[in-house]
Amino acid sequence: MNIWIRIAMVAAAGGFGAVCRYIIELLLKNSPLGFATWVINSLGCFLIGIFAGWLINTHCDWGDDTKTSFALITMTGFCGGFSTFSSFTLDSVKYYENGHFFTWLIFATMTLFVGLFGCALGYYLGKHL
Repeated sequence: MNIWIRIAMVAAAGGFGAVCRYIIELLLKNSPLGFATWVINSLGCFLIGIFAGWLINTHCDWGDDTKTSFALITMTGFCGGFSTFSSFTLDSVKYYENGHFFTWLIFATMTLFVGLFGCALGYYLGKHL
């Protein structure tokens, strides 16, 4: 498959992921600082786990190009545009900088724990679809 087609697929799916992220941020705009980022990162970790687990365990008779396209669209594109840890780290730095050490510690720990758990759960479920 042409590299430019792959780039276009990632760009389109990444744009859609970014729009979905923005919608969630709007819906949670009155939440405490960092909550929307936590929700987005947790959901993103779960979704990438689902996609990866399903892709690895699928018994569909897809060609390599189709599997590659699926991975580029769902994981690289959508999940990449939807969830980034750069927002997480910025929120964390703000907590720490403002002297909210306990909040920083809880936020960082819960984000990592739920993200890892969500990815593992999604991976397991994806393998069994």
